[in-house]
Amino acid sequence: MADLKISDLPALPGADLIASDILVAVNNSETKKLTVADLVANGVTLIADDAIPGAKILFAAGGIAGAKLADSTSSSTGVTTAKVADDAITAAKLANESTVGLVTTLPSSGAFTGQLALDTDDNNLYCWNGSAWLSLKAAGSINAVTGSTVGLIDIVVTTTGSSVAIAATQNDTDAENKFLAGPTSAGGAVAYRVIDGSDIPVATTSAKGGVIVNGEGLRMDSNTIEVDNDVSASSTHHVVTYSAKGLITGGRALTASDLPAATASAKGAVIPGTGLSVDGSGNLDHSNTVSAGTYTKVTVDAQGHISAGAILADTDIPDISAAKLTSGTIGSAILATGSVTAAKLADASITKFGGASATDNVVTFPDGDFKGQFFYDEKNEDLYIFTGTSYIPITIISGNLILAGTYNANTNLLDSVTSAGSAAGFTNGQALPAPAITNLNYYVVVSVSGTGSGAAPGVALAPPDMLLSSGAGADFILIDVSNAIAGQTASNISVTPAGNIAATDVQAALQELDAEKIGAASPTFTGTVLLGQNAVLAFEGSANDQYETTITVTNATADRTITFPNVSGNVVTTGDTGTVTSAMIADATIVNADVSATAEIAVSKLANGTARQLLQTDTAGSGVEFTSNVDVPGTLDVTGVATFDSTSTFAGNATFNGSLIFEGATPDAHELTLSVADPGADVTVTIPASTTTLAGLAVTQSFTKAQRGTPVALTDAATIAVDMSLGNNFSVTLAGNRTLGDPSNVTAGQSGVIVVTQDGTGSRTLSYTGTKWKFSGGSASAPQLTGTAAAVDVLAYYCESATRITVTSLLNVS
Repeated sequence: MADLKISDLPALPGADLIASDILVAVNNSETKKLTVADLVANGVTLIADDAIPGAKILFAAGGIAGAKLADSTSSSTGVTTAKVADDAITAAKLANESTVGLVTTLPSSGAFTGQLALDTDDNNLYCWNGSAWLSLKAAGSINAVTGSTVGLIDIVVTTTGSSVAIAATQNDTDAENKFLAGPTSAGGAVAYRVIDGSDIPVATTSAKGGVIVNGEGLRMDSNTIEVDNDVSASSTHHVVTYSAKGLITGGRALTASDLPAATASAKGAVIPGTGLSVDGSGNLDHSNTVSAGTYTKVTVDAQGHISAGAILADTDIPDISAAKLTSGTIGSAILATGSVTAAKLADASITKFGGASATDNVVTFPDGDFKGQFFYDEKNEDLYIFTGTSYIPITIISGNLILAGTYNANTNLLDSVTSAGSAAGFTNGQALPAPAITNLNYYVVVSVSGTGSGAAPGVALAPPDMLLSSGAGADFILIDVSNAIAGQTASNISVTPAGNIAATDVQAALQELDAEKIGAASPTFTGTVLLGQNAVLAFEGSANDQYETTITVTNATADRTITFPNVSGNVVTTGDTGTVTSAMIADATIVNADVSATAEIAVSKLANGTARQLLQTDTAGSGVEFTSNVDVPGTLDVTGVATFDSTSTFAGNATFNGSLIFEGATPDAHELTLSVADPGADVTVTIPASTTTLAGLAVTQSFTKAQRGTPVALTDAATIAVDMSLGNNFSVTLAGNRTLGDPSNVTAGQSGVIVVTQDGTGSRTLSYTGTKWKFSGGSASAPQLTGTAAAVDVLAYYCESATRITVTSLLNVS
């Protein structure tokens, strides 16, 4: 191609431009060549700063590396808020404590307005508002508690930091004998008042309570209850008459005719007969008299009375031969003093002799002939005296041995004390007292072995040793009984034969029992073996341990017999499980009563039916059948979803624990669900017996009939309570000056009227308490009621919120 001027050259499309293409450039009046790549690479450095508009630069998504972004120290040079897309910064991009700082002391300022700081010392949350930290309150929390002195209770609030102390004080009564109670006739405001008779429950035969004194033998004298009866007081025994209530109504002195006459079998009044007399004071006595004295010879009259007495003379006693004395004894009074000489006394007549044997040292006492007879133990040189029942030693200086208690030689403390020992200074749980005159001849019996200490001898002691106080010295005297008993042999101890035992000493009796006893190993019983009361059979088992198997029986009320079958096997108890097999149960023996009400019978045990059939009793109620038509006479409890493909009829109540879902005419993804809130008590919703359309709360309504609510009668009281949940319209008749209380259960949007009627007296006023009632012009503009008797005023209200009720009035409606 021929050379052309630059202006005549054809244009090179940008899409055809490559890095090696040659461009022509004029440099210092010289024409030079330049590649496209060099132009782009070196030409950028020649572009003035801020010369390329941002709109001319196109970056691909993610095309700018983070390292290429310059750091910034101000909001004007860094990436601004508008540059960051909404929801673009995730939790992973937030640094620790970037939103909420965890501190123990609040910093002097926040990093940015709206920054949160959590004080970990007291768990309080704060927010920086640009100039100060603000303490945050949780939504719905109580931010202020205000006290009140209105009413019967004064409430005082004291705030300390984040804690609030509430003190409630009940006001004093304005007069005596008043108490805090509600009205007597119906519910109402609590106030101080005098106790009314209706406040007291009526007494019954089983419960205390108030009573009315209206006769029946009782009456009231001022404020004192007394018996409704007055008679003249008398200390004389009278015959009395009494009323049906048991009250004495009259009386008179006793006469002889009032007393029944005594008989041989019944007590009663008597009249003195022969030989008896009665004085004016009613004292019964013998009618005869005789000089008092001691006589050996007397004269007796026909009534057995002694009429005379004299001294027995020798001539009054006939001579008696000694041969006539064949029985009985001659009393000591007949014997003259000193008439029984030593020659008349037989050997061992006053004192018997004997003693312990040389082998066992056990004293064998003879039978005593008379009280006071002596026995001398020649071996031990002890002297005893017969008391009439037993021999007691008389080696003690004076008095008798007295048991003071028992002594534990292991702890060297008394472990029991008799009442006599306690009186002599012995104390249970304490050591032996020192021998003294006050405990002379008192002794204790050793109950536990050990070595004595203190006032006890410092030797080995064992039961039943005795420790005896001699009244002096440092130690009690040891009476070594344990060694005397230990030295005995069984053959020296006699026994009285009884039952089938013929032996007369312990050794022979043991040998006889050993020969006749039942062996411990494999004994054989013949005949009936009778186990006594509360006896049991205990089996040790294969291991000799602390566990045994015990067989016992419940107390029988008649003879019972338990027969073991003639087969081998294990005994089944009520505590056993999994032992009885089907082979042990006879066919056709399990009846309905044998099957537990909670038994779960597997489906495989039932005979087969057809597809989708249910198992139910037949029409007679005596059999079971599979059926496709189920008639449930009682309650049908469906846990899952129940679908009724056609019309269903419920003759009784149907209980649904979930919601009712209606498909509608078209089986699609849209259904009508009828659900209920979880009730706190039984609730009944009645649908009217007419064709209608139910109204919905969130649906625009057009009612074609009147809608009305029954007016609620408020209870007249000093403060009239208003519960807005009971209705819309209210009425009350004032019987005094009243206060309309702060309403409860106020809901925004409720409206209605309160009809206020004066009673027959009229001139009743109505004030308003609380903070919810609002009037045009403020509380000072609250309406003043019409004072005419029976006048009617109407208060129309509208609830703006739960705490604000706008009120206007229609006065003197007539």
